[in-house]
Amino acid sequence: MQETPRPPRLEIGDSGEAVVDLHRQLTLAGYLVETIHLDRFEQSTHDAVAAFQRRRGLEATGAVGGETWKSLAEAAHNFGERLLCRRTPMMRGDDVAELQLLLGSLGFDTGWIDGIFGPETENAVADFQRNAGVPVDGVAGPTTIETLTRLRLSANAARPVAAIREQERLRDAPKSLVGRRIVVGDFGFSPAVAGELGTTLRKAGARVLLLHHGDGATHARAANQFDAELYIGLMAVVDDACTASFYETDSFSSYGGNDLANFAIDALSLALRIPGDVEGARTPVLRETRMPAVVFRLGPREGLEQHKLPISTAIHEALTRWISVPDDVGVA
Repeated sequence: MQETPRPPRLEIGDSGEAVVDLHRQLTLAGYLVETIHLDRFEQSTHDAVAAFQRRRGLEATGAVGGETWKSLAEAAHNFGERLLCRRTPMMRGDDVAELQLLLGSLGFDTGWIDGIFGPETENAVADFQRNAGVPVDGVAGPTTIETLTRLRLSANAARPVAAIREQERLRDAPKSLVGRRIVVGDFGFSPAVAGELGTTLRKAGARVLLLHHGDGATHARAANQFDAELYIGLMAVVDDACTASFYETDSFSSYGGNDLANFAIDALSLALRIPGDVEGARTPVLRETRMPAVVFRLGPREGLEQHKLPISTAIHEALTRWISVPDDVGVA
């Protein structure tokens, strides 16, 4: 089987058809580039890419790599512009996430709101169609989308099934780390820090799976297969950084991820002696994990290993508080 070619990395100074395609996708996502040279990556392109990256919770480098290409593809379609259905490979996009949010807010369970049209979303569409009295085929075509759109106002006033389920699981979970299934994911430059955190959590009684891989979607698949209750990702970066990211879109966020990120960031900021920040993001590892997930971006990479113990202690203390104060869920 022939492998799909990897999209090119683009930055200021590049030119060609790939840059033309980049400008097209930025336009579809709502980011107009003021340039007369559609085939050239100029400062205006860099600025538009950085603005898009900030909006999506990506690192705003202004350069285009794999994560940015994926996010551009997902942002290309507004809800109602295309027929949504289950296929191979599965359809992905912001319009799929909007469909899941609308269905979930009306009480139809799509599973996690991940922007991926899988079997749970197909079943939820079919359930909605049966209740709405429209032809039942599990496909979100014009009639189904029109019916959902008419109900949007009432849907916007309700919390989606995914949010309710997440809060219930957090409220009903044991108030101890003993036996809890936790994934610690290292993206390639912080194995010592990840190992220290894994050891700390195991000593506290947790069942820990350590992952070492550079791809967030790979982390998400492994965490889902492990049936994890929590995912913690660690990224070591070159510059000073102390950022905690949780899953958030324009209209949906993970309550559990948000709270854990906020609990942890102050302690981590003290450990690294740099300001900390919490941000919502929709990167694959945050979107596709079916449990609360937080990714910590820490730096500078050089010398980070010497802080592995205070980093591990800070995250452990935040996690202990997070699981013992369920009433705080969703208020941070």
